[in-house]
Amino acid sequence: MKRFLTRTFVLLFAMSFSLLSTAQMTPKDMIEVGVNGGLMFVAGDVSANTGLGGAGYGFGIHARKALDHIFSIRVDAELGQATGEQDNTINGVFKSYETKWVAGTVNGIIVVNNMRFDKPHRKVNLYLVLGAGANKYSTTTAPNDTPAAKVYSKSIEDRTGKLLAHANAGAGIAFRISPKFNIALEHNVKMAMGGTIDLMDGRENFNPGGIDVDRTPYRDLMNYTHVRLNFNLGDKDKKVEPLYWVNPLTPVINDIAELKARPVLDMADDDNDGVFNSFDKEDETPEGAPVNAAGVALDSDGDGVKDYMDKEPFSPPGFKINGEGVAMIPPEPKVTEDDVNKIVAAKLADFKTTFKGNKGTLTDWFLPMIHYNFNHYDIRKEEYGKLYQVATVMKNNPDIRIAVVGHTDKTAKDSYNNVLSYNRAMAAIQHLVNVHGIDRSRLVLNYGGEGATLIPTDGRSFMNRRVEFKVATVETEMGRPDGPNAGKGPKFSGNTGGY
Repeated sequence: MKRFLTRTFVLLFAMSFSLLSTAQMTPKDMIEVGVNGGLMFVAGDVSANTGLGGAGYGFGIHARKALDHIFSIRVDAELGQATGEQDNTINGVFKSYETKWVAGTVNGIIVVNNMRFDKPHRKVNLYLVLGAGANKYSTTTAPNDTPAAKVYSKSIEDRTGKLLAHANAGAGIAFRISPKFNIALEHNVKMAMGGTIDLMDGRENFNPGGIDVDRTPYRDLMNYTHVRLNFNLGDKDKKVEPLYWVNPLTPVINDIAELKARPVLDMADDDNDGVFNSFDKEDETPEGAPVNAAGVALDSDGDGVKDYMDKEPFSPPGFKINGEGVAMIPPEPKVTEDDVNKIVAAKLADFKTTFKGNKGTLTDWFLPMIHYNFNHYDIRKEEYGKLYQVATVMKNNPDIRIAVVGHTDKTAKDSYNNVLSYNRAMAAIQHLVNVHGIDRSRLVLNYGGEGATLIPTDGRSFMNRRVEFKVATVETEMGRPDGPNAGKGPKFSGNTGGY
């Protein structure tokens, strides 16, 4: 017996703890609305549902919101009519009555069978109803032919039709048809409060006008037996059914089910890449192949060839690659001394010297050009002497401005080459400003990309990778072209503009 009591106590404690935890995890639920209709009749001193108007009837609407899995609040509005007829009219004052009823009620509802935890939803709900509200009823009677009876009947009609309070009690059973709809059968009894509580059936407990009327010690009660059609409003993807249909432990059950469904952590590493099988998205990478945190083989240069198969894991951008991941860069053509002489001769053929007025200021001058290594924009030390010559000309002729024009060869995309030629021109300007003190406003940055090559080739060309200097006339500063940085070189600093 002691063991039984101990187990029972532990079980109740566990259930209480579970319910408390569940209350903190209560999900959002839908709101129920509905319509109802059925039989309305008075329980009093006169037999019901015969006489004037035939059988009684009633109908109404309601809205209901769950407070938790057991308690809820419902607001009802009802309209109906009840009729009845005296069993014996020998000593009576009327033959039949008709009572019209309008009421509004706020009810608390208790679901008595939602403490079972074996299923996620109830198919049937048993519930009790208790509430209070306000009503107005009016009663008319069909009196016999005596004057006293007519006076009595007129008194009944005059005294009804006032607003009264009432208490309500009832019980019902509901059947779940779908997550959005259920049907309920319910009976309610309403007890009115006030001095006219015994007038619903047209008879009261006193002897009017000396007429011998059967006395009754009971107040009259309005009864309503009806069917309810209930609809749940709300997005079923965001809200659950009203909580009185939901198992209180459903959140806990779902969490346990999710936990059971999780994969077992596999600590093995079958491909020896340092990533456990449970997290490895590519569990058959060759041994020794570099992988990322998800166990996927790396492709550092994004050329479609994994690093462990790529003979050039960091191929330069802008070139086609072969099957082994190697960039197919066209060979750089050799430039002979004869080629250089021809270029210089062509430049000298167009050389002109003009003067502006009598000041001796040059407006056109042949200045040296500088060249760059492949995919670079940093100044080669071999070019420092040429930049010194340009700076000397500018210092000796303070009225001239120099256009600094960058170029590339044809070994990458146009967008890439535009940024690279811009960077080369900017590097030359930075050198003239920072090393030789030339005012930045006297230097006009232009770029031509790969559009003005000296050597007609689509491959590498040292001669095409250059910056030219010429006396500016109508040239204007060109801004940096769109695109990511191109080429290798230092970051620009100082009063160079653009960076």
